[in-house]
Amino acid sequence: MINKAVHTGLAMAAALGAMAPGAALAQQAAPHATPASAGIAQPHLVKALEIAAGESNWKHTALLTCYPEQAYTAQEVIRDPGAARVFDNFYYLGNGVVGSWAVDTPEGIILIDTMNDQAEADRYILAGMKKLGLDPKRIRIILVSHGHGDHYGGAKYLQDTYGAKVYMPKVDYDMAALRTGDKARPQPRLDVDIKDGDTVSLGGTALKVFITPGHTKGSVSLLIPVQDKGRATTIAYFGGITNRRISPEMHAGYEAWTERFLSLIANEHVEGYIGNHPSYDDTAGRIAYRRLFPKEANPFVSGTPETLRFVRVLQECNRNNTEIEKQVAGLAEPTRGTHD
Repeated sequence: MINKAVHTGLAMAAALGAMAPGAALAQQAAPHATPASAGIAQPHLVKALEIAAGESNWKHTALLTCYPEQAYTAQEVIRDPGAARVFDNFYYLGNGVVGSWAVDTPEGIILIDTMNDQAEADRYILAGMKKLGLDPKRIRIILVSHGHGDHYGGAKYLQDTYGAKVYMPKVDYDMAALRTGDKARPQPRLDVDIKDGDTVSLGGTALKVFITPGHTKGSVSLLIPVQDKGRATTIAYFGGITNRRISPEMHAGYEAWTERFLSLIANEHVEGYIGNHPSYDDTAGRIAYRRLFPKEANPFVSGTPETLRFVRVLQECNRNNTEIEKQVAGLAEPTRGTHD
């Protein structure tokens, strides 16, 4: 991670000072995730803070998942980072709230997520591609991370405009179909029902697909091969990071996939991580750092130990949310924020 305090997310960390590791942790005798859970012992939150404190950075954005009432608000203080080339063949096209990523191959582009609607697809994805020298006509595959509107909202527009095929787990596609009144987010045609263990391949680039339930039943995570100044490496993409106010069964699913990914990351020598909301993976801060210090090591290559740390923090936060939702009235009631 980044050792210099060059983050556009400074305001977020300041507002959520309870999440900062180090000195703040030492002063916090009984950390708690929400005001309503202040009287409950929360050993998993303590563990998450301890894991995060081991990073060579002054904050750890995965800790946002431990603070369900502040996490959604935190998304609103991240400035739009602007479209950016993150690796030789991998680009960020989202804003400060919702992510969209492009994998460039010799045979076309794999687009991961399409933001809220046509307007955002135009403003961020298509304008961003033009800025970066990518031709939208080369979009061949649209891979949707899960069935919430801020991730599939622009898919039909891009599918109809460029003829791209939409890949998405049918379980989440069917969930999205229930939102029939959302005219700004029309449902695309489902071309490929992707499943756990599938490979999405284009132009010699193969993305490994994993179904990681918790945020939704069919949330998609990926192992993505990228090139960093000609050096091949692999990063993990997490398509369902948040775990607040979900059912016990979904919490159990989240526990299972985080445990699974700890082995995958180690065995596959995964060297970085990203998600579909930049507030949870510090995408904006890392893009800013990359622009300020282009000759420094790529901050998106955090190394296998830090990638493991990220997942371990997610895991402990899910465990903490599981426990407090059992004990605090109202915390377990499903809600949906503006950005999900």
